[in-house]
Amino acid sequence: MGSEEPSGNRIDMDRIALLGSHQNQLTSWLSSHPEGHERGAIIFFRRLGRKVVGLPHSERFVSFDIELMDDDWILDSSEVHLRINMRKLPEMYFRCETENLVLGFVHSHPSGVLHFSRKDDINEENLIHGLAGCNGIHSILVSIIYCDGTWRGRIRTGKEPNEAKPVRHISVLSDKLELHHITESKDSPESLLRQEAAFGKPFNAKMGSLRAAVVGLGGTGSPVATMLARCGIGELVLIDGDDFEETNMNRVRGYKSSDVGHKKAESLKKFIDDLGLGIKVIAFPEFVGDSGEAIDSLSSADVVFGCTDDVAGRDLLNHCIYYYGLILIDSGLTGFIQEGEDGTPHLRDHRGRVSCILPEIGACLRCQGIVTDMKLKYEQAIKDRPELADLYPETLKREHYLIGGGNSAPGVGPFTSMTADNALATFMNLIKPYRRLPSDLRQDNIWVDFVHMSIHSNEPAENPDCIYCRKKFLTLKEENYRLDMAKLGKISNV
Repeated sequence: MGSEEPSGNRIDMDRIALLGSHQNQLTSWLSSHPEGHERGAIIFFRRLGRKVVGLPHSERFVSFDIELMDDDWILDSSEVHLRINMRKLPEMYFRCETENLVLGFVHSHPSGVLHFSRKDDINEENLIHGLAGCNGIHSILVSIIYCDGTWRGRIRTGKEPNEAKPVRHISVLSDKLELHHITESKDSPESLLRQEAAFGKPFNAKMGSLRAAVVGLGGTGSPVATMLARCGIGELVLIDGDDFEETNMNRVRGYKSSDVGHKKAESLKKFIDDLGLGIKVIAFPEFVGDSGEAIDSLSSADVVFGCTDDVAGRDLLNHCIYYYGLILIDSGLTGFIQEGEDGTPHLRDHRGRVSCILPEIGACLRCQGIVTDMKLKYEQAIKDRPELADLYPETLKREHYLIGGGNSAPGVGPFTSMTADNALATFMNLIKPYRRLPSDLRQDNIWVDFVHMSIHSNEPAENPDCIYCRKKFLTLKEENYRLDMAKLGKISNV
């Protein structure tokens, strides 16, 4: 049966991510041999292995491209074995070296055995020896088997070719988040039993296998972060460069009056640590656009919650989806206050948005109109000249060629909290689908109108040339700088 996997904590193991289109291509090929024989394929992966101080080193291998092993590849096969033409492999090794890719080998087990066999051990050892001989001892081989709709994986290295290292999980990113190869604990913590009753026993194990990042820790970010911890997320990254202010107190969770004047990220980390839930939490008390290390932490995450109120920050997160193969759940609010004849303010409009975007599913934040060049220009101008914020929109447009201004969304606790809770419920729906959306609602953006108590979605812009969600430059290689932006610094060594 091959080497058995060790029991115990899997949190420091590496993770494999398959794009939904790649899974569809692979499952169709692997399960369609006319005589029911094993089939195989090469998967090329991007390696996202930057260390994040304070968290276990767990690399992500995100699928990039596939080569199916057709007749030229196969020397012999049956229901229980597959012998490939090794002469075709040097070309694969060369591509890995020149494009900085990681080699993956996947094959089916049509016999129904969801375990690596001794023959698999031998084949993998031959593959990694050949790969290391060409590309060096730091080479990596990702090995996956497919059986009855389930994936199972492990990793070998050129340094230790005879040791097969199990993975934490294999995720599939389609219109939902599938998680395979999860080790379930015998008993869930008592605090999670009701969650288990709602979503089933595997749900808590899946939640505990994931690493989430929350960018922005105010009215929406702090409820998201604290509820992620209470729901059993495995690892949590908190990113925010702001100090906590007394004016924040009406709409946040997890802060005390003694936190006023202190960094939000550090204060919220202490609060979550004090909950005693066993969650691994780290804090970056910096703005995401100012910290290369924070960007590295995003590349290591499985899911990112965008809760920042700045457009530039959202634009960076929009990049991250497609460079790093991430799930982004972005939330925001908008509103309008108008004074009545008696001088009393009236809330005329207040809406909360949750945008759920996966690498191949959903319109990006630019096509949704959340990020635009005009908004970025206005935001930068206000940052450079804060006095412009006091001008009327008409004056800004006429004298400064800036579109923007006016009333910002009021920070009202129930509305920010409801938006945050909807973001977390959206995340749960990806892991264990339970929603039945009406035909007029889209998964990638749902707005709740708090004044008129209605729910709607906005149609994204029809932009066939969008380099993000239409052109899909998925898992693009960063050449020298993080996200190919010099301001984020040079990429750290793996």
